[in-house]
Amino acid sequence: MTESPPWTHLVRFTHNGVPTFAQLVAPKEDGDLDEQFEVEIATGDPVYNNIKLTGEKVTVGRNTLLAPFATVPMVINTGLNYKDHVNESLFYSAPDLMPNIPYIFFRPPTSLAPPYPALLRTYKVQQECLDYEGELVFQTGSRPLKDISVEEAKKHIVGFTAGCDFSPRPGKVLGRMNYIFSKAFDDWTPVGPVLVHPSVVGVLPELDLTTKWNGKVVQSDNTRNMIFSVAQILSSMSTGTTVQPGTVVFSGTCGGGAWFINEGKAGTGINDGDEVEVGIEKIGKVRAYPRFDK
Repeated sequence: MTESPPWTHLVRFTHNGVPTFAQLVAPKEDGDLDEQFEVEIATGDPVYNNIKLTGEKVTVGRNTLLAPFATVPMVINTGLNYKDHVNESLFYSAPDLMPNIPYIFFRPPTSLAPPYPALLRTYKVQQECLDYEGELVFQTGSRPLKDISVEEAKKHIVGFTAGCDFSPRPGKVLGRMNYIFSKAFDDWTPVGPVLVHPSVVGVLPELDLTTKWNGKVVQSDNTRNMIFSVAQILSSMSTGTTVQPGTVVFSGTCGGGAWFINEGKAGTGINDGDEVEVGIEKIGKVRAYPRFDK
């Protein structure tokens, strides 16, 4: 008999002045959170498989949540991982854009932001063609990983969450290819609100993902349609490179980006103060309001 995990739905917030993990007392099937909800305080870190529930229960405000990670040595992004997104990108790229292996790049852990930032500071260099990218996000466990198989990779994902990988697109300011720099700014990428255990959503989740822009659905897909599964991404990442414990991985976005709305021509992107919300079933929603520097 498989032993039940000590946690299934972890949030993180500041408790008695210290960033702290806690288990949702009554997680909802759809993953949504009320403005106020009850949690049970936990010690430890899911990366190191030492989460222990303390029995202490408190009420938490949704808007006070932190990103649901404590140990993050690096953030990995996966590009072009849904066919619709590949196809909508062809007008700006080469016709052989479909990746043969996961297309990955790195950025710093300081770029992660809470799931409900009131205002997301957007520097002038990021404003020209700002886009949303709703994504399934996962975190790796306690072992350094190198040259692992896809089957082995399945064993080293500790949890899943949602993210909005805001993406400044190419333009007059950034030039053609400067997405690593433009995504690396501090407190830039909302993630959360809950880290959900694989026992809840599966090791290879098949979950509906939706992005809303000012209340209108602009992205809608299912993670089963990723070109490369989360295990394939992690296995590929480990080729010749040690993946450190706690690495956070964005698995790629689907079609429907603001920059791609006008077929064959770049769009203008998100405006100052727009609302962007990414929701993944069984996991929950992140919501942010980009606020442009003047």
